[in-house]
Amino acid sequence: MSDSTSAPAKAPGLYDSKSSSTPQKILMQALSWAAVAAACYALVGGGMARLAGALGARWAPGSEPRAWLLVACSTVYALRLVVTQFVLIQRTMPWSEAATISAWLWVIHGTFVYFGGRNAAAPGAVAWVGLALYAFGSYLNTGSELMRHRWKKRPESKGRLYTEGLFKHSMHINYFGDFVLFTGFAMVAGSPWAFAIPLTMAGMFVFLNIPMLDAYLADRYGAQFTEYASKTSKFIPYVY
Repeated sequence: MSDSTSAPAKAPGLYDSKSSSTPQKILMQALSWAAVAAACYALVGGGMARLAGALGARWAPGSEPRAWLLVACSTVYALRLVVTQFVLIQRTMPWSEAATISAWLWVIHGTFVYFGGRNAAAPGAVAWVGLALYAFGSYLNTGSELMRHRWKKRPESKGRLYTEGLFKHSMHINYFGDFVLFTGFAMVAGSPWAFAIPLTMAGMFVFLNIPMLDAYLADRYGAQFTEYASKTSKFIPYVY
């Protein structure tokens, strides 16, 4: 996960508060990898069948190759979260945020496990296109933030708004990257119900995260932000 999957605090001043927030990040890492382990056990370790049996329900395992693709997607996302938390995010992370995001991670993995894990169809063109979108979205998100991170370390960047790299195409290209990768993840799962995850995230970005972050950036950078916002798409490059 990236800073884009984090729900910003209500007070824009949080972005100016710097802290390692190590205990909060350790909690998130523990719960993130626990979710990946649970997904792996459920998908390829017979976990869902055992759970269904214990509950007196029926569970028909889906395609094993698809299950392994879903495990791979979950694992890569957890690895990206390590980079995001310990390299890219330097602001304070409240305990409430850490707990909320950790719970959301379980919802994400659980949704893809439940709907993708029962899909008996072997991965076809849709799944492979989804895997490509997953990789592309990961690049848009993590790649854009790594570029910005390196730029911010330059002395001449102090007090300036970053508008270069992938952020030339969208003010929140990292958020758009998350939407693309989770759309791809849903395509790998191969269930229309799985698209509830990227659609929910898009709604959170457009109606919650982006307005809060824009308010902070406008207050901090003033005319720089106004000029940038006047000529750059907000979320989807060259569309919105």
